[in-house]
Amino acid sequence: MNETTFRIPEDDEREALEELKRVRKAQQRRAYYYLAASVGIIVFFLLFFLFSPFFHINDVVIVGNYRVSQEEIRTNLQIHGNTHMLLFNTRSARSRVMENLYIADVQIERLLPGRMHVEISERRLTAYVELENMPGHFLFLDDYGRVLEVRTYFFEPLPVLDGLRFTRFQVGEILEVPDTAAFNVIVQYAQLLNTYELIDRVTRINASDSSNIRITIENIEFNVGGVANADEKIRTIVEILNEMPNVGLIPGSMDISVIRGEYFFEMLH
Repeated sequence: MNETTFRIPEDDEREALEELKRVRKAQQRRAYYYLAASVGIIVFFLLFFLFSPFFHINDVVIVGNYRVSQEEIRTNLQIHGNTHMLLFNTRSARSRVMENLYIADVQIERLLPGRMHVEISERRLTAYVELENMPGHFLFLDDYGRVLEVRTYFFEPLPVLDGLRFTRFQVGEILEVPDTAAFNVIVQYAQLLNTYELIDRVTRINASDSSNIRITIENIEFNVGGVANADEKIRTIVEILNEMPNVGLIPGSMDISVIRGEYFFEMLH
């Protein structure tokens, strides 16, 4: 059986290979073109969507503020009608809001569409301390002994601390005191009075002797002694005031420095 072999001329083979290369390059160019066009369209619509009014901040909800006004907080946030939610710098805004010493913390949360949720945690104003060298000027303290401001008037009923000795003060910082242990006793009682919602009924706290703290509430001076059983002593005061609602009408004193079953009211003459 005779076999016949056909061979493509080399010139025709080269032309076929070149044509195949051209076809492949054309296909690659078309693929690149379609890919670039698709990416461009996606990017265009993505940018259009991101910078559309959908992402403009049009609602700011502020919660948790008490002394600091919402107007001040909004001003420090620096949010305007066309402020972009994703480009808004929450860290800088938080720092601006916390320049007010009454604010202890700020949490800012983005909520779509176009809403910012701002949660404020304020420091609790707890007591006043009159400056010895500047009569009529009072330090405003929180319940950790931090100086929030200095004023010549009160804007809410809170106790004045008598006998508190300190070496220096700086607004925004905790008082520097020579006896930190005694100061911690005062701080603990102040926090407890806040916890049991008595602080606005207290007129004075005599802190000249940390082992003999005296708290004046509605004409009654309660001698609570030192820091031992401080929580139970404050709860005892609450119970006494609840059981004897009119006791404050008569000036007097009660010694509850030692926890016991009964306490005696001593009228002041």
